[in-house]
Order: sequence, then structure tokens, then C-alpha cells
Amino acid sequence: MDKTSKARDDDEANQERPGAAPPSSLLNDLVPPPGTMYFGHRSYNILNSAEIGDSDKFGTVTWNIDAYTYAAGAVAPTDPTFSAKGGSIYIVMVHSGFVKIYDTYNQDTWDRMFLEVYPSNSNLVAMTQLPTTGSGNQVEDNYNYSIDYGQSMQMLKNQGNEAFLFTAKYQQGFSRILSRQTGVTSDLVHFGIDRAGHSEEHRITEICGLSLFTHKNPSQFPVTPGWKFDINGDNHWTVSGGFTLSLGF
Repeated sequence: MDKTSKARDDDEANQERPGAAPPSSLLNDLVPPPGTMYFGHRSYNILNSAEIGDSDKFGTVTWNIDAYTYAAGAVAPTDPTFSAKGGSIYIVMVHSGFVKIYDTYNQDTWDRMFLEVYPSNSNLVAMTQLPTTGSGNQVEDNYNYSIDYGQSMQMLKNQGNEAFLFTAKYQQGFSRILSRQTGVTSDLVHFGIDRAGHSEEHRITEICGLSLFTHKNPSQFPVTPGWKFDINGDNHWTVSGGFTLSLGF
């Protein structure tokens, strides 16, 4: 594999898995009550045990995105004046997976790994990446992090004839051993891990994070945001691609 490589075809590498289970969390209240209109949940396998490295194989990466989509503002997304009436599409992405370093490779030869999701001409707007850089609480060698997301939105039920207020919530706590989580929002979402010392625990690193995007025009879906996984250290490897994001309703 080249040090900078493209992912496999979307049909193979980025398979949509409707209704797949979200990653374990302390609280997942992202699904509105039965009868809610214009809500969708889809799961995407971005990387599935993808091997990283060239002749010197580093390890594998599995990266999943659970995408929750909402037509908010109590406006039907089929309305041609959706945006003008205050309608907005919210997309919450919950990231999960892990990076496994082969036993034949020194687990301390990487310094930083990061993941990105970017609009790539899709008109998605990046709003939030959690947890944010510097938000961890250090206790000895542990850096403890908390994802605490909450968003209230007007949605529709009763065949679209009745508006109600739904508050989407997601909370997840996790720890990094001698490594720090980063999270930055600009025109894209960027999150990753900076290694802060030696630990055998670095041989398997869990992927955790939550991203929020918005969009104003439901008629443009499906869209194709881009993604990238990057790891730096004694070597530098990058894998990138795109996936087809549907509304799911």
C-alpha cells in the first residue's frame, strides 16, 4: 500500500448498515419517540480492519460512524421553502472503532493519529466536535474525557400535523492512558489522539467522538462528505475517501 492511499470503492468500504447498534455509551437519547416524522439513523463502516503501512505493516483501523439525521424547525423537508421557514437538517455523527498495532511493531513509534470528516462540496456545515481539545481531566497517567451533547429542536409528529420539542442527548465517558484526545471544529471536524508517554495499552486504541453538522437543503441529499485517517511518528500514513450520507427518511 502507498503511504498515501485511497480507500476502496464506497460499495465495499463504506457500506450503509441501516439501524445498526450505536457504540456503547452512558446515555444515548438520540432517537425521538415513535411516530416522529423526518428522523433517520444509518450506520457507516468507513474502514473495516483496513491495513495501514507499506512493506512495514503498522496495524489495522476499524472506523464506524452512526449518523442520526433530523429535519428540525417543525417544517416538512418536502416543503420547497424549507429553509426560508426556519427549517434545518441536523446530522449527529457518533464515531467508534479501534486502531490495532501489530505485535511485530513498536507501539511507541507513533506520536499522533487523527480523523477528519469534511464537507467536500456537500454544503454540510461543521458545528461541533466533542470532546474538545484540552477538556480532559488528568488523574495520574489517565486522561478522562466526557462527551456531553444536548440539542433541543422542534420536530413533527401525527403525520406532520403536530409540532413538538425533542431534546437529543448523548453522553459518553472514556479514558486515555498516557495519551490526550483532541477535538477541533473549523470548516471540518478534526479529532485525534496525541501520545504522551509509553504504555502497552497503546497497542489497541479506541476511537471515540461526536460530530455535529447542519445543512439547509434536504433536496440535495444524499451528499458525499470526505473523510481521512492519518497517523504520524517514525512513519506517516494517510488513508482517505468519501461516503454517501443519506437522510434516512
